[in-house]
Amino acid sequence: MPSLYFVYGYLSVKKGGKQVERREIIAIALFLLATLGTIFGVFAVEKIRRNKLYDLELIARAPEHGNWLPQEFTVSYDTEVTMLIRNIDTATHGFAIPQLNVAAREIKAGEAKTVTFTPTQRGTFDFMCTVW
Repeated sequence: MPSLYFVYGYLSVKKGGKQVERREIIAIALFLLATLGTIFGVFAVEKIRRNKLYDLELIARAPEHGNWLPQEFTVSYDTEVTMLIRNIDTATHGFAIPQLNVAAREIKAGEAKTVTFTPTQRGTFDFMCTVW
């Protein structure tokens, strides 16, 4: 059973007859601190990433994989919409809703762009890739 001893400001742990030096204790404490910091850091970044920075996420894909995901979306009339368009494909894509004058010209492979617009017309509109 490990025992902690504080003698004249010197910390040591006696375990099975062997004495663990102060430097070893500090190294273990730093290792545990770094490990816990990394774990909490990952969760903090994920929480920030999931905060609502946009109203809609659209994913650009190759035509053989269905082009866009989702293939349809609905937004409210006369309400500002911020859309994140992520390109998970290996080729460059573009995005446009011509009837609403909305466009993101070039979204390179692995990148994302945001587009903010306010629909000023009611109806059903086509959206498309503008890079072939």
